[in-house]
Amino acid sequence: MTKVVLEDAAVVAALDAIANRSELCDSTGRVLGYYVPRSVDQLIYYKGVKSPYSKEELERRIREETKNTKTLAEFWEDMRKKHPEKFQ
Repeated sequence: MTKVVLEDAAVVAALDAIANRSELCDSTGRVLGYYVPRSVDQLIYYKGVKSPYSKEELERRIREETKNTKTLAEFWEDMRKKHPEKFQ
C-alpha cells in the first residue's frame, strides 16, 4: 500500500472531521479516490464488494488449506530448528 503524508493542516483537519466512508474530489468535482477513516469499523471497507469466488470454492479452499496448518508457536519452533543462529 502506498503511504501519503499530508502536511497541510487544513487537509488533515478536513479528513479528521469525516466520520464515514467518503469520496475525495478536486475542485471540479472529479473523484480522486475514496477515504475511510480509521475509526470506521473495518467491515465497512468491504460493504458492497462481491467475491470473485463462489461460496463453495471458498469453503473448498479453507478445507484444503487447514489440512497442513500450524499454530504460530509451531511455526516459530520450526524456524528455531531450521535457523538456530538467528534465535540466540
